Amino acid sequence: MFTLIWSILRNKCIRSDGRTWPWPASHLGRKIHKFLFQLKKRLTREVEIVDEESSFRFRCENITEFGRCMKMFVKEPGTCDWIRNSVNEGDVFYDVGANIGIYTVLAANRVGKSGRVFAFEPHSPTFSRLLENIAANHLEGVVAACNFALHETQGFFQFVFSSPDAGASNSQLDSQSDPGGDKAPQGISELKYSASVDSLVAAGSFPAPDHVKIDVDGNELLILRGMARLLQSGNGPRSIQVEINDHLRADILAFMQSHDYALAHEHHTRKGAELLARGGQPEEHAYNVIFRPAAP
Repeated sequence: MFTLIWSILRNKCIRSDGRTWPWPASHLGRKIHKFLFQLKKRLTREVEIVDEESSFRFRCENITEFGRCMKMFVKEPGTCDWIRNSVNEGDVFYDVGANIGIYTVLAANRVGKSGRVFAFEPHSPTFSRLLENIAANHLEGVVAACNFALHETQGFFQFVFSSPDAGASNSQLDSQSDPGGDKAPQGISELKYSASVDSLVAAGSFPAPDHVKIDVDGNELLILRGMARLLQSGNGPRSIQVEINDHLRADILAFMQSHDYALAHEHHTRKGAELLARGGQPEEHAYNVIFRPAAP
């Protein structure tokens, strides 16, 4: 029996003619395949994260997701502090680049049933996990999950995957792509709708946010440009946290200053702080900046 199971496991690709059960074509073989799929499902981890104030539940099917949960409060302690200290009951929070929902559920815990969290995650495998984590925390009435991209440009573009696994990072919307063009993108991709914050708010589809978190692996400035009208409206967010990569720092700071937002605080990820402690340079890693409306 063990030899048979091991033989099936070693052959990742199982061939069939589409008419008969794959090898081993027997009642025992069918039971083994069924057992292996059930085993995979049983190996999915249900994680409960408990802190002094509350608890959160997450579903994890790979080590990347599991690691995000295990480091929920230490990977970006500054982000957690910002959410806890700035977000109030009844607020509207935009989580742009929500991934599996670590900060989505933390923000939802702060806004309460009278508030709303809009979680934007265009990576479909990760979005599926985000939905499961929203349900696991009974937040369906608080969190609106949005499976499209935010950008300065509205339309349909290729969204190129860095990985097909849930919890992956560094996937990107290619706003220069032509959905009807002949040139196919490299790797796994899907056609994805993109909208600007300004277009969503102007259409009345989304309430203006009180707080915005933007972490999209390099497209942060483009998303900020897509909310320029909101920033200048007098009804802009009370705080915005943006992930900064050094080559975009000057442009982002200049853009925010021109829209009457001032840099209020900077904080590093745990990995960034460790690199700095070992003598690394700030420009070698991404970090977060919090902007607030400039004093009149």
